[in-house]
Amino acid sequence: MLEFGKQSRRPDEYVFVDGGSTDHTLAILEEFKTRAESKGMAVRILQQVRHEGAAGIPDAWNQGISEVTGDVVGLLNSDDWYESTALESVGSVLEAHPKSGAVSCPTRFVNEYGKEEKVFYPKCLGVFLPFMMPVPHPGLFVKRTTYDAIGKYNVNYKISADYDWIWRFYKAGQQLAYVKDPQVNMELGGLANSNRDLARNETLQIASKHGARRLARMAWLLRKATGR
Repeated sequence: MLEFGKQSRRPDEYVFVDGGSTDHTLAILEEFKTRAESKGMAVRILQQVRHEGAAGIPDAWNQGISEVTGDVVGLLNSDDWYESTALESVGSVLEAHPKSGAVSCPTRFVNEYGKEEKVFYPKCLGVFLPFMMPVPHPGLFVKRTTYDAIGKYNVNYKISADYDWIWRFYKAGQQLAYVKDPQVNMELGGLANSNRDLARNETLQIASKHGARRLARMAWLLRKATGR
């Protein structure tokens, strides 16, 4: 059951993009929509429009972002959830760093039983970008004006569209602010873990495109050797 009452700072709106669920997701969303709207929050439920050749996840992100009217956007995938202090923490950091184009939060990786496996803490973009995705995308909260300035996600990448986006964010001179404590929980698994070769190859391709081919090649070889 979706819950909005646990957030210490209530969101202005929800935008759900359904990729063709065949379970009870849509019924749950409609029931949630009624409750949320009674509390003054806007809710939109979209059916994802499929575009030939476009990777499904970044295309869904883009469609949702295009419908957002609020100032800050958080992307949350199925089976992931925020801590109750997430929106309040992000809002406080943005108020303290108004020139920042986005905020990054540490993300807690959990197994299928909800047990913590590890915490991914954001890393310095300038140092780590050639080697890896330095910020966990579920823990990224982006100003809508930032998306307007540098664009949304490249749908040519099935796994690493977030990595390409953070490269563009960095090269555009955007500032990133940080929340200290984990605010997002992400269930392990997904396409990246089940298709390591594609993830490695996309990462290499993106870093090379952005001018870091030599360092990216070294990182690719290391990940290949260790099976990561």
